Amino acid sequence: MNKKLIIAAILAIVATAAGLRHPSKPPADRQQAAHTSTASATNSSSDISTLTQQQRVADYLHQHQRLPAYYLTKGEARKQGWEPSRGNLCQSLPGRAIGGDRFSNREKVLPEKQGRHWFEADVNYDCGRRGSDRMLYSSDGLIYVTKDHYRNVEQVY
Repeated sequence: MNKKLIIAAILAIVATAAGLRHPSKPPADRQQAAHTSTASATNSSSDISTLTQQQRVADYLHQHQRLPAYYLTKGEARKQGWEPSRGNLCQSLPGRAIGGDRFSNREKVLPEKQGRHWFEADVNYDCGRRGSDRMLYSSDGLIYVTKDHYRNVEQVY
């Protein structure tokens, strides 16, 4: 037999014997970290679903004329690791939501006016892939919501 093969076989036998006598057990701190990570993901999920509640976002927009700071545009989120096809926003950017991108109003469901620009933001978001609920808000203070991905809109402010 080849000398290297014999040495590899002996090492494999020794490693197997050592593993059988002392089965590996994750250290307590690793178990705690896994538990904390799971709890953190759950907390960020419930936090973001609360933060993106439709009326909460509408009230903030109405009062401040801008989205809350936890919103990121799609481009900003992609630069920070979000992959839309994976639905990984809560994992890659916990506590954040997608919003602030221009909305073209191609569907002509929103009132048009010279100089008015429309923007969109996810609302009622609960992690995973983005739903169909969007807040649509204008540069001059109008706020609408759609729950069926732009087929129908309802004015909020």
